[in-house]
Amino acid sequence: MKSIPRSIVLSVFIACLTLFYGCTDDDNITYPGGLTLSDKLAHQFALYDEAQEKILDRMTARKSVKVSREEWEAWLTPEEGLALTDADMEALIQRQEAVIAQSRLEALAKTSLDLDLIRGDKDLVEQYCYQLPKGGMLHIHPGGTRNAQTIKEILEEVNPVIDGPTLLLTANDGVLTMLYDDEIAFLENLPVKAYLDFSEAEKEAIQALFLLPEDPPTHDFMRFEALFSISDILDSDPDKVDWVEEKTYLDFLERAAAQNVSYVEFTSVMWPDADTFDQLEVWADEWLARTGVTVRWNSAFVRTLPYDTNTAWTQAFIDLVEVHPCDVLVGIDLLANETNTPALDTGQNIYIPVLEAVLNGRISMHRTMHAGELGLVHNVRDAMILGAERVGHGVLMDQDPLTLEYARLVRRLPVEINLYSNYRLRVITDWAEHPFLDYLRLGLPISLSTDDEGMFITDICNECMVAVQNSDITHEEMRQMSFNALETAFASEDVKQALLEDLEDDFLDFEADWASIAAPAKGGFLDDQDAPLNAAAMAYEVNAMNEAGFQAAQ
Repeated sequence: MKSIPRSIVLSVFIACLTLFYGCTDDDNITYPGGLTLSDKLAHQFALYDEAQEKILDRMTARKSVKVSREEWEAWLTPEEGLALTDADMEALIQRQEAVIAQSRLEALAKTSLDLDLIRGDKDLVEQYCYQLPKGGMLHIHPGGTRNAQTIKEILEEVNPVIDGPTLLLTANDGVLTMLYDDEIAFLENLPVKAYLDFSEAEKEAIQALFLLPEDPPTHDFMRFEALFSISDILDSDPDKVDWVEEKTYLDFLERAAAQNVSYVEFTSVMWPDADTFDQLEVWADEWLARTGVTVRWNSAFVRTLPYDTNTAWTQAFIDLVEVHPCDVLVGIDLLANETNTPALDTGQNIYIPVLEAVLNGRISMHRTMHAGELGLVHNVRDAMILGAERVGHGVLMDQDPLTLEYARLVRRLPVEINLYSNYRLRVITDWAEHPFLDYLRLGLPISLSTDDEGMFITDICNECMVAVQNSDITHEEMRQMSFNALETAFASEDVKQALLEDLEDDFLDFEADWASIAAPAKGGFLDDQDAPLNAAAMAYEVNAMNEAGFQAAQ
């Protein structure tokens, strides 16, 4: 293994000693009543589980009587003496930091390729990321996958009438959507006519409206939402709607297959309809044969729609799935701007009825949710309690150590990570702020995806490059994310097992090909730095014992 400079080793050693002596004995501290930190955590997490039982009872026994925020927080608040203090929270954070540090050392010890040998060479990083076996992508919106070329080809085929002033009514409504002044002026002054009748310059300007502008590089979520109103133009010819949909899917799947993606879960808004379900089955078979990519769908609900609308929609969905199950429709999702639409308020009437139907054996349906992208910091916590098995984004969980601990110790929560999306929509302002690698090192089975890759002007290769060039991630950890994507997919176990076996073979070939470029040097760090490693191991073992004790108490 490549030798690591002694200055870095010393820093790790000091950090490990600090963690070991400063925070790993927190369960040896006796609080009033003889409680330890793990006792308090166990009590808090028991309240989370009880809250799920209570809301299940409420939504079924009382026919969807909504739980208020005040009542919800009362359910989740421990009685006096059992709540975590500021000192407890600091100890918890230090415990998590110790696990992160130890996980990094373990990844370094196991990695078969040294990314430090290529990190400074953009061309090599791009080559590595393009060829890397990706496993799956779990957070993909079909309409958002259209890149510039696909948009151009669809516009030329459909030849829609472009009515700028009318388009502004939905794409710049000031409530959910907004455009910039220059875009508004362009549409206001654009003559109403068919796309092919515009000049080449006007066509290029129209095409650009379908993608998030690169100047400025980051945007308010309302500007992003405007893209979906603009995209409706592509469905203006009823005779070509099916062609547009299939082309959108296939263009993306062919690009994904070229970048070694073997499985995709699409999140798509679809009203319950038996014919739609049957079409998904046909497409999944056809597209697997054509592209080699296994496709599944999550049916998406829209959190900005009226509560009653989503309540009725959910019941219709459950009723149809019960009598007309669809093998390739594997889950539900909740999407749209989280800013003023908390998970509890907009999700309980969707997730609790679905969870109840699953628990009672009426349907088989997994649950993911867009949570922790924007808005309330507790959205990920509430999503888990409402029954979400995975979340999309999850960035704000980093600001909620208690939820993070629940996610890693109790739920082992998978998180669909979308790095470029989070930057472009101002969830983060700098790559160093993104917690994805901390999540991975804490044991959360995270995976990389691209969200609306065409609109954001990214792809899975770029997401990999962002990770490699802006963190100290190891090849072992990149490899783990590829396996996580398949292991946490909602596909059936037999499908996942076959894909995982293929992925293992793909990595053997990939690592053999890259061994001459990025193989770690023999000897070095682990051979001559026993003291730091032992200190780190001691710190980790104490934490592991604490966690084992907590889990046993569950």
